[in-house]
Order: sequence, then C-alpha cells, then structure tokens
Amino acid sequence: MLPTEHERKQIFYWLKQISSYTAWNRIFGFYQAWAQAAEDCARRATEPGGPAADYKLILNGLAHCEEAVLRLKKGDKRIFKFDANGELAMADRLPTYWEKMLFRMEDGETLQRDEGNTPGWTQFHQALVKLCAAWGECAPDILEPRYLDTETYTFCNDYLRAKLNQMVFPSPLPDVPDPKEDVLVSSGKMTPYSGIWEPVDAPKPKLFSLFRNNEQPKGSFPIVGTMSYLHGGSNAPNMAAYAEERGLPTTWRLLWRDTRYEDGTIPDEERDYVFLKPESAQEEASATVSATPDLLIWAESGQPAPQTGRWLAEHDLQASITLQAGDILPMHQGRKSRWTLARA
Repeated sequence: MLPTEHERKQIFYWLKQISSYTAWNRIFGFYQAWAQAAEDCARRATEPGGPAADYKLILNGLAHCEEAVLRLKKGDKRIFKFDANGELAMADRLPTYWEKMLFRMEDGETLQRDEGNTPGWTQFHQALVKLCAAWGECAPDILEPRYLDTETYTFCNDYLRAKLNQMVFPSPLPDVPDPKEDVLVSSGKMTPYSGIWEPVDAPKPKLFSLFRNNEQPKGSFPIVGTMSYLHGGSNAPNMAAYAEERGLPTTWRLLWRDTRYEDGTIPDEERDYVFLKPESAQEEASATVSATPDLLIWAESGQPAPQTGRWLAEHDLQASITLQAGDILPMHQGRKSRWTLARA
C-alpha cells in the first residue's frame, strides 16, 4: 500500500530528522554516558572480564561517534556509509555486541552480571539500554547496510504507520519537494547525491537514446513505493516490497539533496525535533547524569592537560602518567594518543 500524501509529508520530515546533526549529536551524548559507566566499571573491577575488559574498545567506539558528529556538522554525509568513511558503522560495533550479550544473559547462555560480580553494572546496563534505544530510533532507516544487494529498510507498512502516529510533527507539515529538474537513478546504478529519493514508474530509455547523451525520461512519474534516504557514491538499492525478500528493482527520483551544514549553519527546523527513544523519563535521568561534572575528560598528545590528575592512554589503559594542569600530554610508544583523565 502506498503512503497517502499526508504520510509522504510525515515520512519526508522524519527522514530529515533522523539523519540530522541534532539527532546524532544527541546519540553521541548517550554514548558518552555509556563510556563513562564503562570507565567506572574498569576503575572498580576486581577481576578481568566484562565491561572493564572492553573499556578501551568502548572509548574507541566513542571516538568514532565523536568524529562522525564533527564531520556531519561540516556537511559530510559519508559518515552514514558502510565503508572506510563509515564512522557510525565502526561506532556501532560495541553497542551491538553488548546488546547481544544482554540477550544471552537473559537466555542463560552466559554469566549473569550484577553489582555483586561486576561493580558498576547497574549504571553500565542502564546507559547501554538508553544508547541502544536512541540509536535504534535513527540508525536502521539512515545508515547504509553492510550488504548493498538488499532492499531499503524504509517501507510504509502497518509498523511504520504505527510509528508515525506516535511521532510529533509540526503543524502544518512542510510540503514534500517536487523538483523541476528530474534526477533519476535505477537500482544497481551509482547514486549521485545523498538525500531523500522516491521510487517512481519511469519508462526505460528507448534504445536509440543510448546514443543521444543518455537522455532521461521526462514528465510526471507515478509513485510506486516509499521514499528512502540514499547515499551518494553507492549503488541505488531495490525498493522494499511485500513478499519480496530482496525488494524490487525500481527507478529512484531525487526529492531532496542533502546539503545541510555545508554552509556552517544548522537549520532552524531542528530546534523543533522531538525524539521518542529512550522514554522521556529515562532521558531525563540520563540528562541529569550528563549534567554532573564527572563526564570523561580527554585530550590529545601535544595538547596541554586541562586538569591535574592521572591520565590513561586510550589504547593502553595500563599506561598512565600524572600531570599538572597545563603540562603537555606526551606521545605513547612513539605515536600520538588520546589520553583520558582517570577519576579518583
């Protein structure tokens, strides 16, 4: 079933929201809280294993998430891809691993962790659940999948309609753009721009047109599926369809090219974005934690230490140095390193 015109407006607004700097900077805040909880577990650990063993990997994931947010703020949409530029794909590895571990604990397949055998577990667990909820609200419909020969995730079915009914939208909703110049790309062909594309029924070029500058069909094209966020430089996917495991080949029409943040500004529209996950009560609790003064503090080799204390090398937590505020953080094993302030 195709989306109604009102649903098209909702989906368009929602895809912009979950691909925004505001969305991913918010997720970065939840990632910071989780890394902070992991640091607490590492500091209080009495035996190897658990969160303490993965602390440096979690810090590495946090660094990828931070880099993604910084690049997105400059207009770089390649962070959403699953390739060497895919900072978010790399940031997702540890949260996904630990989310699976929670399921295994529930099923009795691995050690059940609690404050008794893993000091700091309660905060670590809660922070992870919040991060996964916030990530899961945005990532599936925006991040490029690992395997590109699959259908798009976004599909206007009963599940999506139920989600749309829960979301908060402005009134009136902005119209879906209708570009005067059509940009079309077929499934399997390289997508020229990142942005929101919609499946349409466009006639295939006539044979003789192949020898006439690859002329594209023109005119008003019937909509045949659900719009999706596609990634510039990647092959266009199939569109999602009922009872089709890999979707159906289609022609995608560009509705909106994503050039946000390239001019150094954040659109005013983002001030009104409302997110559903995690639940509001959880988010308020997380915000309270984030407002406390003991968030992770770090700096790079060659930079002055912003605070007096013991500093840990990010990729070698056994290496530590004690510096006064203003002292220059050194190299570690001949290479630049990110140093994290250890809490007392």
